[in-house]
Amino acid sequence: MKKWSLCVWAILLWLPLHAQDERIARAALYLSGASCEEEIPSDWLERLEAARPLHVNSPYLRPGVLLSDYQVACIRDYRASGGDILSPEELALVDGFSQEAVAALRPFLLFDSSRLPGNVDTVRVHGSALVRKTLTTLGAKAKVSGENWRAGGAWRGEDWTVYGEGTFRRWRVLTGDFHTRWGQGLAAWTGFSMESLSTLDAFLKRSTGLSPSGSYSSANSLRGGAVEYDGGRFRGAIFGGRGFAGARADYRWRRGQMGFTWLSGGTYALDGRCNLRGVDLAGELALRGGAFAFKLASGGKMGEYWKWAAQGRYIPSRYSGRKYGEYALAAGWGFRNHYGDSPGHEFLLTTDAALVPIPGSDPRRFQLRSYGIWKWQITPLWLLDVRITERYRNYEAPRTDFRSDIRFGGAGPWLSTLRLEAVRCDGWGLLSYLEGGYKGDALSAWLRLTGFSVSAWAARIYCYEREAPGNFSVPAYNGRGLAPSLVAGYKLRIGHRFTLRGHLRAACTLRTDRAPAYTLNLQLQGEW
Repeated sequence: MKKWSLCVWAILLWLPLHAQDERIARAALYLSGASCEEEIPSDWLERLEAARPLHVNSPYLRPGVLLSDYQVACIRDYRASGGDILSPEELALVDGFSQEAVAALRPFLLFDSSRLPGNVDTVRVHGSALVRKTLTTLGAKAKVSGENWRAGGAWRGEDWTVYGEGTFRRWRVLTGDFHTRWGQGLAAWTGFSMESLSTLDAFLKRSTGLSPSGSYSSANSLRGGAVEYDGGRFRGAIFGGRGFAGARADYRWRRGQMGFTWLSGGTYALDGRCNLRGVDLAGELALRGGAFAFKLASGGKMGEYWKWAAQGRYIPSRYSGRKYGEYALAAGWGFRNHYGDSPGHEFLLTTDAALVPIPGSDPRRFQLRSYGIWKWQITPLWLLDVRITERYRNYEAPRTDFRSDIRFGGAGPWLSTLRLEAVRCDGWGLLSYLEGGYKGDALSAWLRLTGFSVSAWAARIYCYEREAPGNFSVPAYNGRGLAPSLVAGYKLRIGHRFTLRGHLRAACTLRTDRAPAYTLNLQLQGEW
């Protein structure tokens, strides 16, 4: 091992350590529409970490991964008439927000205001630097941001990313690696795009437009430059790089938006979104290579506690370029009579029926997927979470997945979870883990012991593992064995502006049919 690598290890082992912030995972669940950690798109945690902090009262506030066009417009209208927003409770009263939305976004929001007596307009520079070492790779990240600009980059192994973003009045410029996400994902949606519908929030995709990439890998982003003009109701953008180019124009009003997208290579798309008397409607029609595709979705509330959603998709293989086409109808409804940790129940049921034929081979391939969730917040400290997934395909064995979690924690520093999961398809899969931990203001630590017995690869079980902020891990368990793990961390404040965070994850997988596998992740992050 090289001398510089030994030095990095020594520094990381000496400095204090910090563990995964569960609030980031909860925000990713809310924003992506996923129902559990195993369904979170792998790049969302990285994008969320890159987006913080968000200054609610900034005159340069823009739509993005955290806020939609409608939410930004409502904040501007509120500030124009009522002044700056000074607390999460006040933000929850603004149109486009709710207690649930504010609770999910709270880790990212800053309510600084230069309008308060005694305050002056000052622009503070915020930045962070991170080093991460695993058994096989070394990586690093850095970012810095001001009132109307930000820049950063990442490196790991032979891959690297870099980005820069600046806002100048109505103009915005991006360079380096960035994402494009418009409409419902048919034309321009770089990065992970979840199509399997579980929660009602997943039926209507949340488009975020142009945004910098905070990932270690450039594989799922575009590399080049983009210029965007925001004229209020009208917004336009052009972007391009080596081998690609595109343009976007959309018109927005208080309760809706219409947009047109062009991509080099002959892709065109028309999309829209609006809210009519409490019902959200969204759709996209796209054309590529002489084939067209469309997606329509809607959702809304029925009374105080009930919600519903529906979607239709027509995506032929000639349009997508994949082996399979997809023609589907989906619907779902849910009930919730509690918020946060208050006692109550939550119920959800969604069904997705899809025809997925192979052109010229088997035109009758059919899939039916049903997803049910029941959550019972027994007390502010105790939660029972039960999920059942049933997948039927006429070309392979059905798959049934039952999972139950009992969780303790919320008000105090001690947390624990007991999971029992069983899968039945071509074979049986069983998994259980017991996790206990402590999360204080500075110190946090979790211990987990996982046992699994999976008879076939088709019955594999995916289970989310705690990781460092900005990282993601959902390994697939198969075979038979045990997997103990330790996650620990510490946060150290130095002065008023500087925070040093460290993180350690040590784990091993002991299987009866192969040699043990070991994992050691060390991460050090400084913020100012």
